[in-house]
Amino acid sequence: MEYKDIRENLEEMMNDNYKDFIKALVSIEKGVNDEKALEEVYVLFMIKDTTGLLNDDFDYMIDDMKEQGKIVENSNEIEEKDDLINLVGNIAGEVENLERENSNGEKFKVSNFSIISKDDNGNKIYTNCSTHGDKTKDLENLKQGDFVKIFGQVKTRIDNNGKEHKNVRILSSKLLKAKEQVKSQDKDKKSILGQIKSFKTDDKVKSNKKDYSKGTER
Repeated sequence: MEYKDIRENLEEMMNDNYKDFIKALVSIEKGVNDEKALEEVYVLFMIKDTTGLLNDDFDYMIDDMKEQGKIVENSNEIEEKDDLINLVGNIAGEVENLERENSNGEKFKVSNFSIISKDDNGNKIYTNCSTHGDKTKDLENLKQGDFVKIFGQVKTRIDNNGKEHKNVRILSSKLLKAKEQVKSQDKDKKSILGQIKSFKTDDKVKSNKKDYSKGTER
């Protein structure tokens, strides 16, 4: 079956029963099989007309339901690819702090940002990180350039084009050095290197003078 055939079938399903179409997509993509929970996700999706299909808002809704006990995870259904990870690096760009609303009308906070770290070969890696609820309190004062350590769970998804997307759900975070401290440290390093360079230059001049003096005595 080719792209056009699949698209026509999807459009037919959407037009025939849009609600169940959305519920089925969320169930397949997010691994939620509880029909009551899917019904609630659909209602929230329709209320938030700015929410696109299968974006991060679904994750926040589902995580919130898990915390409320509306969704009970089956340990056998947990994907092996969702691994725990430690990340150390600098925050790239601004920390995005948003406010969302759960099914009970209660507001909760969501934080998103990216971290720049390096792989074993020294290449830069950008990793998207996010969290919600009480865990956002630890991130309120973080800003671009801060050096942080993140512990979280890697969530992996593959889009319609077959491209893999990863997001780290933050379980804990720690500020290692603020942006100002990082700048100060870099300045100190340059200052120390400058002193070493100056010392080498002075030492070389003294050595040349000494050699010249010996040559004159002869």
